[in-house]
Amino acid sequence: MDATQEVKSRLDIADIVQEYIPMKPAGAGSFKGLCPFHKENSPSFFANRPRQSWHCFGCDEGGDVIDFVQRMEGMEFREALELLASKAGVTLPTYAPQDRSQKQRLFEINAMAARWFRNQLLKNPLADHARSYAEQRGIDLLTGDLWQIGFAPADWDALLIALKNEGADEKELILAGLASPRQSGSGVYSRFRDRLMFTIMNRHGNIVGFTGRLLSEHAKEAKYVNTPETPVYKKGEILYGLEKAKGDIKRHDLAVIVEGNMDAITSHRHDVSNVVASSGTALTESQLGLLKRYTTNLAFAFDTDAGGTAAAKRGVDLARRVGFTIRMVLLPEGAGKDPDDIIRKDVALWKEAIAQAPEYTTWLYRLAFRQFGGHDPQSKKEIAKTLLPEFAEIQDPIERDGWIVRLSEDLGVSPTAIRDSLKKVPRDQSRHTSESSSYTKKSDSPDAAAMKKTKETALRESLMAILYIKPELRELAESNAGTYTPAPDEIAAESSYLAILADRDIEDRSDAALTRECERAARELRLYHKKRHAEDLESRMRDAERTGDAELIRKLTSEFQKLS
Repeated sequence: MDATQEVKSRLDIADIVQEYIPMKPAGAGSFKGLCPFHKENSPSFFANRPRQSWHCFGCDEGGDVIDFVQRMEGMEFREALELLASKAGVTLPTYAPQDRSQKQRLFEINAMAARWFRNQLLKNPLADHARSYAEQRGIDLLTGDLWQIGFAPADWDALLIALKNEGADEKELILAGLASPRQSGSGVYSRFRDRLMFTIMNRHGNIVGFTGRLLSEHAKEAKYVNTPETPVYKKGEILYGLEKAKGDIKRHDLAVIVEGNMDAITSHRHDVSNVVASSGTALTESQLGLLKRYTTNLAFAFDTDAGGTAAAKRGVDLARRVGFTIRMVLLPEGAGKDPDDIIRKDVALWKEAIAQAPEYTTWLYRLAFRQFGGHDPQSKKEIAKTLLPEFAEIQDPIERDGWIVRLSEDLGVSPTAIRDSLKKVPRDQSRHTSESSSYTKKSDSPDAAAMKKTKETALRESLMAILYIKPELRELAESNAGTYTPAPDEIAAESSYLAILADRDIEDRSDAALTRECERAARELRLYHKKRHAEDLESRMRDAERTGDAELIRKLTSEFQKLS
């Protein structure tokens, strides 16, 4: 048995698929769920244990467990095999360094850098200020090891020398985002200097980049420096901490989104582990696509300053458009400026804030009154300016009017004044257009592929599925379908697909019902072919008449009469 087959034999496709999407039993050894590869409202995606295969009847895609992981993760075959091998406990054969993918090489270089940064924080005599800062932020030895937090010395090339000694060259260091070319002369220099280093991983735990936090309060450089875009690091496709949080996100059916890396680290350190960080930006389509593999429920816990509120609103708008349920964690007033502050003071406040998190409109309402007060005409105007655009997007007139009445009471103004102001608010048309993002627009409809199938194909597949589970009905099929009956070798070649099709459509039918269905499908298949053949003959006869080909007309007429 080769390594690929060994990996597949040790894994169960239903278990692997259910790491990504919820599935329910459907037939003898099959499970069904919503397809992750196209938008649909009813399940058409099936995974079959006996055949260890999957198929979606909506988009007509299918394959084995490696095909599935390749599609889900956007991986090459080798990458998907390596990921599954690690799950199966299989050691893959070694292969020549030149065969390694560029991505794999960058993962290796980033891992070497992470180990070096970590060692510098622990042992470098010049890292006392970094160790002191880490201690102040609650980063103990275990937390530092788990999150691979390190230190980049002020030296311009110490890291690069260390990595070159381990086999990396300058081109690779630049490609990984660890080095930059010198502006004058030749050579490169370290991108990160005198910074506390936060290691960034993708959801599989591969190191893809770093965030460096400035340690000198007097330096004029940016407070945070990130790895630039590389073949393995694209900021809009990474959520900090997802590799550690994804299990608890799925378990709680909720992802808590914070802004900063320390917010996520501190929350995990206090056993609230379904938390990831957006690194201070609004969520992107790609990030939402990652999260939707584990949950459709999000709770935003952004800072209450202007920047945090704006980032939260942008992320919420996109998340609601692609089907997430949104709650907003209202940080206790006076308890701290961000989750990190609050958790280190009292983790119970953090847990309660998540548990009591209101839906978005309620959060925005409370936040507006917290920010502006509403005690004078100008503050009332600011509150209305904040809330009315949100009210304008509420589709249900009763819900919308309820908010209008509540706002009029809390501001001490008439409902008429609120309604008049609301009429002047332009509606955000992007919320009401069909979902046009690349994240959702992956097929024209849930049944796009199925609709493209001809009646002949549907009848033929139905008959093949019956003969797959009831081969003793072949004689009946042949007596009704004649030469159009699918051959045994054709059925054998399509066995994985037919097993899933049978689970979906006919597995639970009685023998008598299957016999009737076999006869019906075979008879209709034969009639369909005769009809198509007759239509083809009529078309060819018309062409022959136009060209005056008497011999061809005679031949086609005779064939048509025999068919009739």
